[in-house]
Amino acid sequence: MGRRRRVQTYMRAAPAIWFVLALLIAAACSQAPVGEPAPNPTGAPSLANGAPSPAPPVGATDSGPYPAPEAAYPAPAIVVVAPTVGGAGAPEAIVVPDAIIEIIIGEHRLEAEVVATPEKRSVGLMFRDILPEHRGMLFVFAGPYTGAFWMRNTRIPLSIAFISQERRILNIEDMQPFDETTQHTPRGAAFYALEVNQGWFAARGIRPGDEVTFELPPDLTIR
Repeated sequence: MGRRRRVQTYMRAAPAIWFVLALLIAAACSQAPVGEPAPNPTGAPSLANGAPSPAPPVGATDSGPYPAPEAAYPAPAIVVVAPTVGGAGAPEAIVVPDAIIEIIIGEHRLEAEVVATPEKRSVGLMFRDILPEHRGMLFVFAGPYTGAFWMRNTRIPLSIAFISQERRILNIEDMQPFDETTQHTPRGAAFYALEVNQGWFAARGIRPGDEVTFELPPDLTIR
């Protein structure tokens, strides 16, 4: 009699046991096979261990190889993206300089942002609304540059001094905001170019032939 009750109890419990086993089998089948990365529902690239790779910096672009010396100055490449005023419009490219140094020309001093890579040189002072009086940007080239500068997306009127390897001013040019027609070129092999507010050189009597004194950081990468 006791044995019959145990059998009846087992028969009543059997459907529940089979239901639990079915759930376990279904869960096991849904897991990714051992040794293969789990599915990535976001669509982002995955690393070898299956974890999503970090997202690229916002606004970073590959500008490609720098042009030959006789080529025009390259079109802008975004380095760091800043929102526009009020959040309207497209993001704007603002350069984070490779270094900030002091430059001395005669008795005059200024602070200059250094840009020494193609990506940062191609942006330069674009999208700036103001440049402090004693502030500028020093473009550093890996070799002699005899191309041209223009003023695409540049709101500030500027003067540019092209500088030789011996750090003497070759020539000074005034550049007008948003002027993409006029190309400003060095009169010789320029290894540096210094952009300042328009008229800064003239107001201080700085002219071609003047010596420009500065020290670049020893660990500065120049491309």
